[in-house]
Amino acid sequence: MRITRVTAALALGLLLPWAAPAMAAGAPPAAATALQEVPRTILALVDLREEETIRLGRIHTMAELPLNHLGLSVVYWNVADGLPDLSRYPGLRGVVTWFAGDPFADVGAYIDWVARAMDRGVRFAVLGQPGVRLESGGRQVPLALANRFFARFGLRDDDGFSDLTYKSKPALADGMIGFERPLSGVLPGYPLFRKTDTRVVSHLVMRRADDPASDSHLVVTGPAGGLAAEGYSRHFDAEYNRRQWIVDPFAFFGDAFATDDLPKPDVTTLSGRRIYFSHIDGDGWRNVTEVAPHAAKRVLSSDMVRIAAIEPFPDLPVTVAPIVGDLDPTWSGTPQSVEAAKRLFSLPQVEPASHTWTHPFQWAFFKDYSRQKEAPFLDRDGTYRPGKGDEHAAETAGEVSDIGRYAVPRAYLQQPFDLDQEIGGALDYFTRLAPTGKRAVLVQWSGDTSPYEAALAAVRKAGGVNMNGGDARFDADFPSITGLPPVGLPVGAERQIYAAGSNENTYTDLWTNRFYGYRNLVNTMRHAGAPIRLKPFNVYYHMYSGQKAASLNALVSVLTAARGQELAPVAATTYARIAEGFYTARFEPLEDGRRWRVRDRGALNTLRFDRASATAVDFSRSTGVLGQRHSQGSLYVALDPAVAEPVVALAEVDRADRDPPASVPFLVEGRWAFSALAREGAGEGAGFRVAATGYGEGSMVWRVPRSGPWTVTAERDGTVLWTGSATADEDGRLALTVPVSGIAPLLLRLRPTVGVAG
Repeated sequence: MRITRVTAALALGLLLPWAAPAMAAGAPPAAATALQEVPRTILALVDLREEETIRLGRIHTMAELPLNHLGLSVVYWNVADGLPDLSRYPGLRGVVTWFAGDPFADVGAYIDWVARAMDRGVRFAVLGQPGVRLESGGRQVPLALANRFFARFGLRDDDGFSDLTYKSKPALADGMIGFERPLSGVLPGYPLFRKTDTRVVSHLVMRRADDPASDSHLVVTGPAGGLAAEGYSRHFDAEYNRRQWIVDPFAFFGDAFATDDLPKPDVTTLSGRRIYFSHIDGDGWRNVTEVAPHAAKRVLSSDMVRIAAIEPFPDLPVTVAPIVGDLDPTWSGTPQSVEAAKRLFSLPQVEPASHTWTHPFQWAFFKDYSRQKEAPFLDRDGTYRPGKGDEHAAETAGEVSDIGRYAVPRAYLQQPFDLDQEIGGALDYFTRLAPTGKRAVLVQWSGDTSPYEAALAAVRKAGGVNMNGGDARFDADFPSITGLPPVGLPVGAERQIYAAGSNENTYTDLWTNRFYGYRNLVNTMRHAGAPIRLKPFNVYYHMYSGQKAASLNALVSVLTAARGQELAPVAATTYARIAEGFYTARFEPLEDGRRWRVRDRGALNTLRFDRASATAVDFSRSTGVLGQRHSQGSLYVALDPAVAEPVVALAEVDRADRDPPASVPFLVEGRWAFSALAREGAGEGAGFRVAATGYGEGSMVWRVPRSGPWTVTAERDGTVLWTGSATADEDGRLALTVPVSGIAPLLLRLRPTVGVAG
């Protein structure tokens, strides 16, 4: 693949999310405000008459990830309901379409709507069929009318079409073409597009039989946006059900929506490092492990995971989400299964969460629920008793995974479905099992991970956050970024947050063989981290991984690999809140386009500026900025959680390989999260203090104004826990490690050692 572009109190809640208040879920644009903002909303027009759901549609599964990476938030409109009122989208930057057919009964009305949108500065990215050649009833659209649309993109359709392409070849194919798959083999037929506007940049021009008069401009970008002709943006291999980009989507959407200079809220990075988080769904909690010698003692899989994959990794946080039905003795729980949860929740690095009360498999089944709908699955007395021949019997007994071939709508049917119990009730149940001070906040979606709007609203009502779904894969079996999901999915007025990795089901043929397959997660995490960072490092699995030796060994190998990387570990709830902040963040541009005020970012504390090797933070004109770091050609800016509305200013620098000069200390990178950075003292002895919290020893690098020896102390509640020293090099880089647990927040004080030459 080729990438061408691309307050200390607040710190308490950053990595200890059960102690922090919940944030409202992301939602589509609200009413306009007087505040001038950087527009970052993209309106996706979809036709749900030809695409079954947004969740499975082309834009969501292929285009939304690169749009999110470019800092853009996507909302959807079904054109079967007419054309949207653009006044509902005050932060609208652009519109994206990817039609497969002809969705409009009145193409003229659509072309007029596009013209009005463009006249107010809205850019368009058009992939696939433009939707302007035929009306939905099959009537041919006059070419002059269609060309009113194409003229907006600097093109003219000359009413020609090359259907036999064996003599066609690219006359021009720049770096935007051939991203994951080159133009090769039998090429699709294409229209004859002439370029009519010199401001438009052509990225792919096809020529027939070496005749320049036949040139057709199939991929273009310009002042109005961009257009990529059908068949020339992606390749689809039906035999292997694989999709790969021909066009570089980061470059195409970046040019179409002019995102190069925009601040991009980044969900992958914290304190200059790639985020790590891990979460476990409770499926298989009561399975008896097959791992020797524990099998002879009938150790539960949940206990086996604790023994082998959690207790040996105290530096790696993990969020554990059981199912109430597996624990509560009034359902199918046992004292042993309850005790397993209590032991897990008592570990400092474990965050309690919920995998629901009865484990719904098919969430849509419960959207319009009645007990009568479940009657086919119940005995005459209204109970469900798995019988010999029932393919779900072992599943309900906790012996295997929910493998996707669901015989019933949920795992436990003893009582009628109750949405409030399923969501808020389960969170309360697990909070009561956890030690004082820990609170279950995260709901990890079960089954098909496709919650309906009311279910998502119930999480918000209960003060929680949500996650799961997405099934991220990017490896030899899924060799494309199209295997990586976007940050989340809008569901009505609510939003589902996706996991950043896929669980072991997709690596083990739905838990039927290759039980070692989860080892392959490291390949997805590697590809999703370089050459551009698209996803955090997420270790997501089920408790049944503790059942088999092969799966447990695979899990331990993944955790060992993660431990060897430079990461910033957080709890899963923290990541879910960061993801919510992606959708709510707003940017107010200040003078000269190189300074922004950041508002409503929630728990998101990293901004990214791309193609910024020669750009740095101007700390003299910034407030609320903890630090900065260059990586992969981008500038990652760490914001201070203690500052509600930081201001970020940028400046050009001469040396891209060095930290920028600054009279104040700033963070380069660190394993922990930091907050409330403040200067202390004056003169030669002036230092700084900062609140810190995190997992494992606190390795970090600061850029300080004074080289030479520094003294470092770590305090908690006024008591000094550790004192050490470190030396800043001649460039002012101060690298140190604080060998103290930061799960409970610390206060770090750093000051130059006065009287020692520096």
